[in-house]
Amino acid sequence: MKKCLLTLFMGAIPHWCLGDAFVIAPTPTGGTTESLFPFFLQQVQLTSMRYQQVYNASVFSNVAPECIYVTTLTFIQGFSQQGSTVLTVTNMQINLSTTQRVADNLSTNFAENVGPDDTVVFGPARHDFNDVASDKFQILLDRPFRYNPAAGNLLLDVRIFNGAGPVAPNRPRLEAYNSSTDESSEVWATNVTDAVATGADSIGLDTVVQFSPVPSLVIYTSGTTNTPTNYIVIDWPSQPSVFLLQQSARLGTGAMWQTVSNANAPRYYFPVESSGSVGYYRLVWESGQAAQSATAPLISAKPGEKVQAK
Repeated sequence: MKKCLLTLFMGAIPHWCLGDAFVIAPTPTGGTTESLFPFFLQQVQLTSMRYQQVYNASVFSNVAPECIYVTTLTFIQGFSQQGSTVLTVTNMQINLSTTQRVADNLSTNFAENVGPDDTVVFGPARHDFNDVASDKFQILLDRPFRYNPAAGNLLLDVRIFNGAGPVAPNRPRLEAYNSSTDESSEVWATNVTDAVATGADSIGLDTVVQFSPVPSLVIYTSGTTNTPTNYIVIDWPSQPSVFLLQQSARLGTGAMWQTVSNANAPRYYFPVESSGSVGYYRLVWESGQAAQSATAPLISAKPGEKVQAK
């Protein structure tokens, strides 16, 4: 049976209740170095890799408790080597999990490092690292990962099924830190099917980890910028992207929730006249982990007034 993670709007407010957090991991200490692994294998004529990196939970100790989802990962190009090539990984997969292994104590047996909540958050799919546009390589996760630092450390698990591609003239690398106390370390094998790592060290890729809260709905009547007048407007964050907007005329056992067609973040709006006297709206992630939900009805308002919640 699928689980549902529900978020219903709490009231009419002009901005998001909670903000995202961006954490640089590991903490920038020790000597700066560079690495081709795991994404730039084509630069040394490799095409396949299994790669794991652990981030100690202590680096995320200041993340607000409501920011429970990891939604993007951004890696930094070493020494600003911005070039003229789009670096393509034809087929790769990224998993995240909560592990009890700590930095500089990863097992060479990949399976022993993986936590019980192991989740595929990207792919298997192609990904382009745009070396032309920026020296920062952001990966938008297909599925957010629910992470609690109190439960353990964060394990990045990358599988490069096919990393073949052109060799870039600027020889791009990824920025990393190499220190026995830098809160991160890595193990790898140059064949994605290998069960045991063939390399290990205390390097940690410089990573910006984005944490997002459970998204909230903001509902108001229109007459504002970029919306027609006499409309109900519903806004919610684009990330995490897995949530769908649903509506029902009632709550309780008689509720009939239906997904709203053509409703895409960050905004959906419809005429006040079609809203009825009361409507209920929620965001649903059908395959996500269950969470506490809250409810509030949408009450029709005069044009220009904010929608109130009981």
